[in-house]
Amino acid sequence: MADRRTKGAFVSWLTYHGRSQGFIDRLGLTPMYVSYLRQRDIISAPVKYGPQFITTLRRLYRVKPDVVFVMDPPVFAVAAVFVYCLQRGARYVMDCHSGVFNSPKWRWSLPLQRFFGRRAAAVIVTNPVHLREVTSWRAKGIIVGDPPPTLPQTGADSIDASAPYVFVIGVFGEDEELPKVLEAAERLPDVTFRVSGDTRRARRAWLDSHPSNLAFTGFLPTDEFWSHIRGAAAILTLTTREDTILQGGWEAMFMEQPLITSATSALRGYFTRGTVFVEHSPDGIAGGVAYALSHQTELRAGIKALREEKYAVWRDERAELARLAGLTLSD
Repeated sequence: MADRRTKGAFVSWLTYHGRSQGFIDRLGLTPMYVSYLRQRDIISAPVKYGPQFITTLRRLYRVKPDVVFVMDPPVFAVAAVFVYCLQRGARYVMDCHSGVFNSPKWRWSLPLQRFFGRRAAAVIVTNPVHLREVTSWRAKGIIVGDPPPTLPQTGADSIDASAPYVFVIGVFGEDEELPKVLEAAERLPDVTFRVSGDTRRARRAWLDSHPSNLAFTGFLPTDEFWSHIRGAAAILTLTTREDTILQGGWEAMFMEQPLITSATSALRGYFTRGTVFVEHSPDGIAGGVAYALSHQTELRAGIKALREEKYAVWRDERAELARLAGLTLSD
């Protein structure tokens, strides 16, 4: 008699998340997006976490997965998964984003993170610094980058060299240095900048006073977002957080687009080809953009080679992750 196929799920307390969806698609997991009220709204957090906890448990008991992946933070999502797994004898895997370790908002939760981490089948991180932290918990840590996304086959296929645009990827976080990006755009009046993200999270001053060569796209549906990446001359995404691997960088790499990003150790260590690293000053950002636009051919060749390297790494990571989680893969 053939072995029963392992059933897996991925819990994410957002309406959608690209990294979570990558694991769902590549590991054949059941998606469980659970979100109430506004995301990243501190005021509503005490109100929404209770209903999200209950809804997560209800959906898990209905699907009955053998292994559950969970996006972390928030730690309360991990707690819900832990309760289910404890009662059902299932396994769980924590996908720990940098906020677990670096965000003041979640620093209080580290004792809980250690507790849950020690009992997890695996704890996923994205860089060696956080792996050392997880190892100190006596947990089974593993570095796994973003799974390769399922890219749309339609969209902008070419770049208008006479009117290039730089696509700025972000969510209007305080670490993204948008005021300096606005100043950099002023220094490059012949270059168009398109800034992604839900403008409800942006400061009013940014929206009311910005260079005429810069436009805010607002929130973009998935296919439109990828089309903007495909049609760009280069991708710009920044962070002041030293140990963060930016998802916007992965998105640029998977679409084989030149990347302009922050000169942190973590980003330098990951994006080793096809990338321009900049200091966080208007002149530094403007200089990086100008360089990327004038060296597109060599940068595209480099980022394409890097993409192939990361695909090979992902295949090894996927196999090891499946082994730790006891997950049956389809191929």
